[in-house]
Amino acid sequence: MPSIYVSLPLTGPAGRLGRDLLRGIDLAHARDRTVELTVLDAFGEDRDAKAVAHAQRAAADPEALAYIGDLHSSQVDATADVHDAAELLHIAPVATWTGLHGSTLVRLTPDDRAGAAAIAAWLEAAAVHELLIVHDHDAGYGVPVGGMCADAARERGLSVSLRPIWDHDEPWRRDVDGKEAVLYVGVAGSGAVGLWHDLHGANPELWLLGSEGVAVDWLARELSDAEAARTRFFVAQHAPFAFYGFEAMALALDAIADGGDGRAGTVRAARATRDRDSILGRYSIDAEGRTTSTSYGRLTVADEELAWDRSEPGTMPGSPATP
Repeated sequence: MPSIYVSLPLTGPAGRLGRDLLRGIDLAHARDRTVELTVLDAFGEDRDAKAVAHAQRAAADPEALAYIGDLHSSQVDATADVHDAAELLHIAPVATWTGLHGSTLVRLTPDDRAGAAAIAAWLEAAAVHELLIVHDHDAGYGVPVGGMCADAARERGLSVSLRPIWDHDEPWRRDVDGKEAVLYVGVAGSGAVGLWHDLHGANPELWLLGSEGVAVDWLARELSDAEAARTRFFVAQHAPFAFYGFEAMALALDAIADGGDGRAGTVRAARATRDRDSILGRYSIDAEGRTTSTSYGRLTVADEELAWDRSEPGTMPGSPATP
């Protein structure tokens, strides 16, 4: 029986996200039980090594025709050579790193460069002219993505300052003075709550923006109503994670049906996707295996919880849209 392998964190800190993806995968799998589903938990002390082991297991299974995973870009990158050598279709539902590659790879979410463009578009629509971008020290995410955001904002005519996160005793008010928005790019650490409080206290009209690494429930719970109203988080997903799991499985099943019995045909069918109407909207797959969709998600905070932001740029959630 043809088989599809799934490698996602089902336990550990990211287990909730992995289980959400798996719910969508299971729902799509219900339409075709002639394909076996093998689900592996990718949580571990060395998550990249765990992913590689899963990829090798799938590659060694002669019945395996597709692999869905992993959650983290580093895992997708670490397994690329295994999938390529085995000619095994590799669908990454939510990985966003721009450097991902692979002759069998298909990506369902826009990458970080598309995210930077989406943030810049929102800033322009919100009539922001003076922007400060603060990034963490992560050379794999905060530093390069902060640079991408700066480039995208400057291309739209914004005046942009870019700097790493301040040290505890480093003065920060002079960097914020005169700015209309502060964008933090990185992962929310223990100082995120204090940073949000301080920035809002210094200027209650300041837009407080964050990349997906800052879009966390515990930060949302600590924001006052006034802080929440000036906060937006930008995330690669524009729908619940289960939708991405559903589409990953649906695409894999269609590619298996269209590609014949072999792995190479399944890869060709998936990478030849054009104008596909899906639960995520219409998209194609380009020559590098990337989705052509540029739809990007935006969150706000409502009643101390993260919520999709449907307001027009520059307005408060629930307030009338600007004409």
